Amino acid sequence: MLDIAIIGAGLSGLSLADRLFEDKRNITVFEARNRCGGRILSRSITSDSTDSSFMADLGPAWLWPGHQPRIAALVKRLGLKLFRQWNTGHSLYQANAGTAPTMFIDGQTHETSWRIRGGCHQLIAGLVQRIPDSILHTQHRLLHLADRDSYIELVFAAGGSHVTYQSKQVVLAMPPRLLADNIIFEAASAPELMQAMRDTPTWMAGHAKAMLVYPDAFWRRRGFSGNAFMPYPGAVLADVYDACSEQSEPAALSGFFGLPAFTREHCRDNLEALTVQQMTRLFGAEAANPLHVIIQDWSMEAFTATGQDRTPPAEHPRYGHPWLQLDHWRDKLYFCGTETAQTSGGYLEGALEAGDRVFTALTL
Repeated sequence: MLDIAIIGAGLSGLSLADRLFEDKRNITVFEARNRCGGRILSRSITSDSTDSSFMADLGPAWLWPGHQPRIAALVKRLGLKLFRQWNTGHSLYQANAGTAPTMFIDGQTHETSWRIRGGCHQLIAGLVQRIPDSILHTQHRLLHLADRDSYIELVFAAGGSHVTYQSKQVVLAMPPRLLADNIIFEAASAPELMQAMRDTPTWMAGHAKAMLVYPDAFWRRRGFSGNAFMPYPGAVLADVYDACSEQSEPAALSGFFGLPAFTREHCRDNLEALTVQQMTRLFGAEAANPLHVIIQDWSMEAFTATGQDRTPPAEHPRYGHPWLQLDHWRDKLYFCGTETAQTSGGYLEGALEAGDRVFTALTL
């Protein structure tokens, strides 16, 4: 029997596992995907023309170490290097599709933003290296939890069959809404808890990112920062930023889609072309021939988004619902993950904040 089963190998689950393993607890981490990281996803992009590559962040990309002490401390502990988000030059603002973008100097949007050398996934790789392979089980999708008085029984889909584990305590390091939609809880759970789970939007779940790779950062040569803002209805991308590595070759522009999930699904075969056309209107003819166009639509990820998540909230949600802060099933069941954090919910810092809270509860 396990002491603690952690469900979810994202930043919150892995950072908690790292601390519990140091504390010599009998733990296992279960992950539904065939990879660790959850919404942290970096992809290696290689340029044949420059014979070089960089890691493109298709999930979170930025850190703000000046006011995020937990992520700053983790970066230092893992020996990772940071570099500033490029923010030099003219930015663009386009009020509607029928007008030309206007230029302005934006010294605030990314003034305190930093990125991780080698991509945000370096956080996950660093944590995985600290955890023995024997306690990390990928491709284990949780189906069922049952309160058996002195322990919790867990049933997973894995390898084409169902497997069962027993654990004295369980930590659910997954989006609460995903849990409410996909897991059977065999015990009387308070209606308020289930409602809180359903009412908690999954951060990023309704969004999609585009990454366009070029031989060099032509916009920098022309005096542009790479920042562009298109807040009008119908904009393919709502905002764009420079996504280059420190070397800037190959170079990249990235942006968040303004088109809602149902529209993206309807025109999925044309999304790349629409994205390139918009970039060309913004930055000129040099933007018309990217080496690669990568689109990561989180609303299509079964282990991230529910149907309800396909319409993202209009503003940053208030996370850290009190019901998700408590233990349940008589100190056996805990909720973790960035959506349960009170002060930094939705951010990487929030994932670590939640992990700290649960670690304290488990080790009192």
